[in-house]
Parts: sequence; C-alpha cells; structure tokens
Amino acid sequence: MSSPTPNPKTIPLPGHFPNTTSDAQRVFNVLQIGGIAIVPTEVGYGLLASSVEAIERSFAAKQRRPGHAHGLIGSYELHHELHLLDAERFNMTRVLTQDLDMGLGIVAPYRPDHPILAKFTPSTLANVVKDDTIAMFVGGGSLLREICRLNYEAGQVMVGSSANLSGRGQKFRVEDIEEEILEVADLIVDYGLQRYHVYGRASIVMDFGGMRVLRMGSCYELFRERMRRFWGVELPEDPVYKT
Repeated sequence: MSSPTPNPKTIPLPGHFPNTTSDAQRVFNVLQIGGIAIVPTEVGYGLLASSVEAIERSFAAKQRRPGHAHGLIGSYELHHELHLLDAERFNMTRVLTQDLDMGLGIVAPYRPDHPILAKFTPSTLANVVKDDTIAMFVGGGSLLREICRLNYEAGQVMVGSSANLSGRGQKFRVEDIEEEILEVADLIVDYGLQRYHVYGRASIVMDFGGMRVLRMGSCYELFRERMRRFWGVELPEDPVYKT
C-alpha cells in the first residue's frame, strides 16, 4: 500500500526535521500576508491569525458562536507592556512562563492605548476584550516562543485558538484535526504528537487581576503547587489530578 501524498502546505517536508528558527519564520511570513497557520504547542495544535480578515476566517471555520472572546498569543514582553498588574504579579508570570517554562493563559486588565490594539477593528477588539480584561497565552514551547518573538519585534498582533471545531476538544496530532480546519490553513506545521496529550485539555487560564482560576488546564496540578510553594497562594485542587 502506498504512503499518503504529503500535503503541499505542510512542513517539515518529507525527509526534513523540525527547525524552530526556519519554521517560525515561515509561520511569521504567512501571518504577515494575511494567512492562517496551524502550529504545535504543548497543549495541542493551535490556529493562528494576525490580519482582521484572517481572524474572521479562522473563527468562521471553527464555527465559533458569536461573542466568544478571542485570545491573544504573545511574548512575555508584550504581556508586560499590555497588561496592568503590580510588580509581584508580573514576577509570578515571569517566573512561571520564563524560568519554569510553563505555557499559561494570562487574563488581566490592559492598557487601552497600547499601539498593538489599534490594529483591530472595533468589532474585532470587542471580541478580544471581556469584562475590561484581555487574555493572552504566553509560552507553549520553543516554536511558539520564536513566532511570538518575531511578531513582537515587528509590532504584529496575533490571535489564536485551538485548531478544532468549537466544542470538539483539543487536537494533539494533525491527523486528528477536522478537515474544515485544515482547509482554512495556509500553512500547517506538523511536529507529531504533542507533549500534554495525556491531559486532553487546553491551557490553564488564570485571572491574575482577580487571582482566580478560570480554567484548570494541562499541568494545572503543577501550576497549583508552584503558586503555593513560591508565593503562598492557595488555589482549588484539581478534582482529577490530585497532589
């Protein structure tokens, strides 16, 4: 039986290995011209877009209900510039995402005059802001970090979501992603099975303004233990993965 024909928009090409530097550049180039990319992260494959038109196309493909908040994907530097938190809470997010290498959804009040928000139309911005806060995923592996670095240096905003139809759950392999999502992508980065597939969950989401857990995602038990150990913050226990 012959092997399936490789998808021409998928990298790495057959016989090539992952290369986070060159692969991130390819993703960045696609985003710059208004395209959509599917990329691997520790918590599953994500759907990334930067232009308003690409953001709308990606969420239409997901069949996401109107009014669902969109999350930004960014570097720690962008998070530090955009969000409004005190020094202690920025120290928390820095240690967790940089020193401990955790991918984390960070929700916090924001600076409405930050220039990166001017790239959104009013309707798109309304879907990014929820209850006077903005969510941003920081971390997620070396490839996503490099993509975020390139975006930050170029002043390009990036919106992301899980690469799946709404309500269908995280996808940890490209071959599990629904055809509607694969079709809308202009580039697919296939690094195979992703690290936290054992959880079957999306990322942790933490409101660092109100110090509330909004979603117990992958590795939540590690996050909870670290918040208690290093800052004395007690968070609810995960009912499934107890420590």
